[in-house]
Amino acid sequence: MRVKAVVFDLDGTLYESEEYVRRLMIGMRDALADLLSITAREADELLREIRSRFGSVTLGLRELGISRSTFYDLLLKRLDPGEHIEPRPELLRLFTDLRRRGLKLGCHTNASRALAERVLEALGVDPKVFDAMVTCDDADPKPTPDGYLRILSLLDLRPEEVLYVGDRWRVELEPAKKLGMRTALVSRRLQGDPDIFLRDVMELSEKLGELDC
Repeated sequence: MRVKAVVFDLDGTLYESEEYVRRLMIGMRDALADLLSITAREADELLREIRSRFGSVTLGLRELGISRSTFYDLLLKRLDPGEHIEPRPELLRLFTDLRRRGLKLGCHTNASRALAERVLEALGVDPKVFDAMVTCDDADPKPTPDGYLRILSLLDLRPEEVLYVGDRWRVELEPAKKLGMRTALVSRRLQGDPDIFLRDVMELSEKLGELDC
């Protein structure tokens, strides 16, 4: 069946920034420390445990009794994506090309909507380029199926009509594949069993032919 939409993960997929990831983890650590009244070292250990158990920090917040909105509001006070993420004007060319092929576009991230919009702003991407956008404000985070089902509903498509593009196999692409979506991995090394393997998301246009888009 022909793919009718491409859904993109955000962080690690549309851009790479080791410095932003480092600052993000520090911000998450400090937010946890403040909210739970623990030391930075204890918060670091807790972050590692959460990521190991749940696959994502955002998903583990409920276990800690922390509201996602409270956590991300505090995180945003400590973090400015624009300081660490460079604009990628080439992304607009990619999105334009996909649109010319008649494809819908989606974005699915575990970040809050406010943080996601700040990251997109840093990249030079207007969130309105996406036909559907799902954040942790809208559905439970990956790897739970909630967000995937939500974006399918917003796009009004069946799973097999969607290509999901992400940088982590276990947390992002494997859940998408289990629902019936086709998958594209953006990574320096092959993980799992994606339908397409990309070293950079900008390779997507030339490789879409592998899916008969």
